[in-house]
Amino acid sequence: MNVREPIVIHYVTDMNRALRFYRDVIGLEVVEESPGWSQLRCNGCMVTLHAWGSDLVVSPQAGLNLLVDDVDAAAAEVTAGGGLVKTVREGGPVRLAEVSDPDGNCFELRQMVDV
Repeated sequence: MNVREPIVIHYVTDMNRALRFYRDVIGLEVVEESPGWSQLRCNGCMVTLHAWGSDLVVSPQAGLNLLVDDVDAAAAEVTAGGGLVKTVREGGPVRLAEVSDPDGNCFELRQMVDV
């Protein structure tokens, strides 16, 4: 599996509040900013803020997200290696697989697709 471009995603209900916190309190550099998706640099890693509705009872999984060439093949490798594939779905310009390692630690694999 060829993985690259690690990012950490946090789902947020108020983008302006989240940007102020991560920029002004934590000290991260804003690289890209929009109402739905913002990225901040933290040394060699990107922290991505993804807007999510405030009406949610439980927020979606957040954490490590890795870019792969083929999300289905990568998910098969996760399974073969003792991990679990929870879901594979399309969302905008990406296909996402929510997976976990053999100890149950969750992360996402993403494949960019043509929109």
